[in-house]
Amino acid sequence: MRRIGTSHVQLLLLLVVAFLPSTSAFTAAPSSSFHRVRALSQRSRHQDLSSGSTTQIQAASNRDKDDSTAVGAVEASKEELAIFEDFTNFLLAKQAEIINQVEALDTKSNAKFTRDVWGIMEDMLDGGTAADLPKVGAGGITRVIQGGNIIEKGACSLTVIQNGVLSPERARAIRARQPKEEDDDDDDDEDEFLIGSGDFYSAAALSIVFHSRSPMVPTFRSDVRIFLVQDVSSKERTRPVMAWFGGGADLTPYYLFDDDIKFFHNVYKDVCGSNGQDYAALKKCCDDYFYLPARSEHRGTGGIFFDDMEADEDGVFEFVQAVANAWMPSWLPIVEKRQPLSYSEKQKHWQKLRRGRYLEFNLLYDRGVKFGLQTANPRVEGVMVSAPPEIAFEYKHEVEAGSEEERLLEILKNPIDWTEKRW
Repeated sequence: MRRIGTSHVQLLLLLVVAFLPSTSAFTAAPSSSFHRVRALSQRSRHQDLSSGSTTQIQAASNRDKDDSTAVGAVEASKEELAIFEDFTNFLLAKQAEIINQVEALDTKSNAKFTRDVWGIMEDMLDGGTAADLPKVGAGGITRVIQGGNIIEKGACSLTVIQNGVLSPERARAIRARQPKEEDDDDDDDEDEFLIGSGDFYSAAALSIVFHSRSPMVPTFRSDVRIFLVQDVSSKERTRPVMAWFGGGADLTPYYLFDDDIKFFHNVYKDVCGSNGQDYAALKKCCDDYFYLPARSEHRGTGGIFFDDMEADEDGVFEFVQAVANAWMPSWLPIVEKRQPLSYSEKQKHWQKLRRGRYLEFNLLYDRGVKFGLQTANPRVEGVMVSAPPEIAFEYKHEVEAGSEEERLLEILKNPIDWTEKRW
């Protein structure tokens, strides 16, 4: 019987960060449990998720040297990997859609996203789908906008890994972290497995960080991701597979407009409610993860975050899509309301100070960024793409009593339920 525990999942999640043009899409948030995935082959999806176009890709590839990729990878059934392919197609379409929306919004600067394409994505033609990608390898499309009137710096990054092979070193590290579990007599556990050297893993993620130019507009961060592992030691024709989804969305405001924060949280509360998910639990997960313990404050006003959802559980695939579909509708109305507001140099400086906290969190506490920078020959530009464009650190900065800055700090130290009626 082969098993995997939650700590393994979190370490596995970090294995792919070296590939990631990181906005920390594969960062593992604290997870109460990991749920094994049974019989993915029983659930084949046939939704048309490939609508929208992608642009012709031209760039150099970059491969992770720590974990080899599978040459002659075990061929899994089409049904077994259909969910992964469908999700990758959804991400391709969603990235193109978001780029178009953001570029159309900024009519003053006409800022456009650059395109950095690498690895297995570079030969995909316009309108290509996941089926066109090589079955083995890693690649991505990193889209970055800088100097815009609305977004001072932002990134919308797509990463795909197909049939990577876990090295003995990585597999040993994962096994060493496995919590001891008591055996039981449940024969239904036969499809559980321990991650081992040579097992195949695939991953796909879309992540966003948009740093606003105006301090009246909050920074927006979001991601959705899938991670899949295939047990190659099995003698069965259909190999056991484990897969799960993760993702979320959150705000980092510099000045509190209560109606905006309530609106944002209610969007995701509605998404959770419509898809059978516990909004309160996902909000707490978000608050717990985006926290700076040395400062005793949260990075922002939160949102939702999740990392342990069974990929084949009824409604989960639809929920993850609904989260991604809510990204722009939850943020763009706030941009449209607050972008026209004027602001002072003092308020801009406050934004830079708070951006310092954002970078502080990324470098000190974000697991994906830390792991990515510790990897041999990391894609540093990709790992650091989520960093703000300009920041400020000031020794013992004090806010004025009764100011809006003080009110923000109070909320960051003591998060509230923004969906409750308090005002």
